[in-house]
Amino acid sequence: MRRHLSCLLLAALAAGSVHAAGPNAPEAECAALGKLAYPAADRPSAAQQVALSTCDAPALYYGIRQPRDFVKARHCAFTPDKDDDVFSKKAGVLMMLYANGQGVARNLQLAKKAACAAGGAPAELSGRLTHLNDMAPGKSAAGQTIDFCEDVTSGMMMGYCASLGAAQDDVKREGALAAIAATFKPNERAAFSHLLNSLSRFVEARGGNEVDLSGTARGAMVVEEEDAQKDAFLAALQAFERGKLPRFSAAQDQAIDRELNTVYGQLRRLPAQEYTTIKMADIQATQRIWLVYRDAWVEFGKLRYPAVPAHAWRAYFTQQRTAMLKALLEELS
Repeated sequence: MRRHLSCLLLAALAAGSVHAAGPNAPEAECAALGKLAYPAADRPSAAQQVALSTCDAPALYYGIRQPRDFVKARHCAFTPDKDDDVFSKKAGVLMMLYANGQGVARNLQLAKKAACAAGGAPAELSGRLTHLNDMAPGKSAAGQTIDFCEDVTSGMMMGYCASLGAAQDDVKREGALAAIAATFKPNERAAFSHLLNSLSRFVEARGGNEVDLSGTARGAMVVEEEDAQKDAFLAALQAFERGKLPRFSAAQDQAIDRELNTVYGQLRRLPAQEYTTIKMADIQATQRIWLVYRDAWVEFGKLRYPAVPAHAWRAYFTQQRTAMLKALLEELS
């Protein structure tokens, strides 16, 4: 399901250019489709609705922190919800189920009805209806499947789709981390737990404070950056477990620390920026949180990899942070 943010952005631009000038608006088609009725047999019973009162249709559809269950996802999607936004997401799940024939008979007309109920930007809806029409027998996409995130054009939908992908990535990463942590000694596990908590705080600060939130794709941009930091953490830990450990001298540590302070000082001297949400006060707050995160690595490393001196850990992670600050300096200059 998940596509990289750059792919979503390219798809949005392409869809916008194709559909914005299209002669056929989706309103008339949606009005006609509104007369269709979903089969009563496809809906959940009253008892099933009660049991699904707090269900998450996308999570059931994609198997996020629970087994993938198309039938339960369909029942969940039909369960009334007071939150209109949630209903739109549920309608998107219905679209995929009926279009792909997952846990229910394939029915492209009902899939298009659900697409209309899901709404979204005009170009998104037009794109989905065109996509579904192309899946009919004899058409260009016959026999293929569709995902609700394949026809995005809006920043809001990019953020939603990015968050869905991030949730799935989180599950995979957590499984990989749990497998590694299973080999740790009790004291190493305690230090690792503290490290993970420090990582969580840093990732949140990095995404919220050091990503420009002024654009419509801000939600997706934040998710992308947070995912990148989590991926970097897992990749580093896996490398360390394979024996590829930091090798820096005390002198190198001091030089790297000086470079970080130089870049940080350059950021502090920049004039206030008008066209970005990134402020020096937020960078300072993130820097303080990062220091706690770096120190947590030092403490964990001392236990898990005792042959590596503290200055080598500091140098390794300070070098990474300096690269982040340099990128910010270039962006804000």
